[in-house]
Amino acid sequence: MKKMILVLMTAMLVALMLSMGTGAALAQTATATPSGSTQFNSSVTIFGVICENQAVVNLNGTMEPAYDVYYQVFSGAQGGGTALTNLRRVQVDGTYAFSEAVPYSGGTVATGATGSVKVYIAPESAPNSPAGDIFVVDDIQDGCNNAQNPVSSSIDTGAGASSGTTTTTTTSGLIRSPFGGFINSDVPVVAEGAVVIGARQFVNPQRSSTPGVIFAECDAYLPEAAPGLLYDNDNITIFFSWYAKTEAQVLDHLAKAQYSVLFQRAPLVDLNTSAITKIGANYWVFFTANVGNLKPGQYGVEYKLTWSEATFDGYDDYGPGTSNVEQGSTCSFTIERNPDDAQVVYNNIYSVR
Repeated sequence: MKKMILVLMTAMLVALMLSMGTGAALAQTATATPSGSTQFNSSVTIFGVICENQAVVNLNGTMEPAYDVYYQVFSGAQGGGTALTNLRRVQVDGTYAFSEAVPYSGGTVATGATGSVKVYIAPESAPNSPAGDIFVVDDIQDGCNNAQNPVSSSIDTGAGASSGTTTTTTTSGLIRSPFGGFINSDVPVVAEGAVVIGARQFVNPQRSSTPGVIFAECDAYLPEAAPGLLYDNDNITIFFSWYAKTEAQVLDHLAKAQYSVLFQRAPLVDLNTSAITKIGANYWVFFTANVGNLKPGQYGVEYKLTWSEATFDGYDDYGPGTSNVEQGSTCSFTIERNPDDAQVVYNNIYSVR
């Protein structure tokens, strides 16, 4: 996974109580991995101030093309109460800093009451399809304040709230499969507490919707990449990927990339590289190794990527002399005996832990 900035998907819920004049708003930083991407460089930090008849919404971060920030203000805590605005779209691109004083159209917030702002990243063409977790920040209405960033205007999408309550389970970013579509596309992300430090612990005892398709960096991207419950008659394929803005940039990456991917501490056998394919706005390459049927036991992938020279993917620099000198992760999973007790021919190249 090449875009490792901010807190990523392994620790997406990070909150810090900050003081802003007379109000005390909850600031949150979020990253998102949109459907169709394993590598993404978009983020949003929100600082919201709830006033009597308007909200001051301060946003900053980075945004890839074809995605924007969306927000909505509510009269109650955590998205409760009445929708005070429709869903609003903030058109941003690249590194951005945005502030807006948005007037309420659905009521007011009394002094001492708590209002909230819901925010997420979504495609420009699909505002109701969040590309990552939905965050809600609360603020007690004890006065207003000035904008922190350059003031601009968002776009009223005309979409009201279907419910005043906050959904605690959201479908987060999906990881693109080398076989088309996405892996594990039916796994929900359950919101955790306000502060999470370190990698998120996640146990997925259920079957994946794509059993046996294993993302080499899965331990860093749970639950989206969780292998789930695996049987010895599942055909196991280990994969990883890269994308860039142009085909030439993918070719430059391939010329300079130095991958070290071990399975059971041994090099992967018969690692295949796909043709470079344009998917959405970017060009992708997938690396796959089919290891077939494995004996019941514990297994692990060790992934490391370095570069012989600096390279640019259209979004960031990688390699010697850059801030992205190397990347690394792991993927651990367990193989169980299949419940039908069917006979299986195992791949005995890789030893069981």
